[in-house]
Amino acid sequence: MRQRRRGLSSYQNQLIPGLLQTEATARALFQAHWPPPDDETVEERVAARLERQRLLETKSKFFNFVMEASVLSRRVGSAEDHKEQLLHLLTVGKQRNVVVQIVPSDVVHPGLNGPFVLLETADHDRLAYEEGQAMGALYADPQRVSALTNRYAMILGQALSPEESARFISKLLEEL
Repeated sequence: MRQRRRGLSSYQNQLIPGLLQTEATARALFQAHWPPPDDETVEERVAARLERQRLLETKSKFFNFVMEASVLSRRVGSAEDHKEQLLHLLTVGKQRNVVVQIVPSDVVHPGLNGPFVLLETADHDRLAYEEGQAMGALYADPQRVSALTNRYAMILGQALSPEESARFISKLLEEL
């Protein structure tokens, strides 16, 4: 039986999370895959990603996204696409059920080894997901989930507040 998510907390140190990507960003990333997918596959993946983003509209679910500042400096697509992506982060971050936070580049913390996602189901089960180059792994083991939850808390402790993060993103936009 598929469990519905109640909450999602995401830490990313390389890319903007898929749930926050604009269509142009998602398309550019899918087109950069190797081996290269055909155009039809790219369009199917972009459409699926955009459809999943409708989850953010579900006000009964909570989303917390923490990203490294360097993620925002990586231009994916054109300069205009990059600007659109940063504006999108500001817009989505204004939703009451969505928090966007940035970790300054000069902070060393336990998340630098890679991205991960923490999930809480409607039944309050806690899961963790880690993804690599060729595969991803979903964990229900309480010890592993607890370790990642603690790691996330340590990262949050070093991240800018949501308000400071919005100012940081706005400053990046001014510099474009």
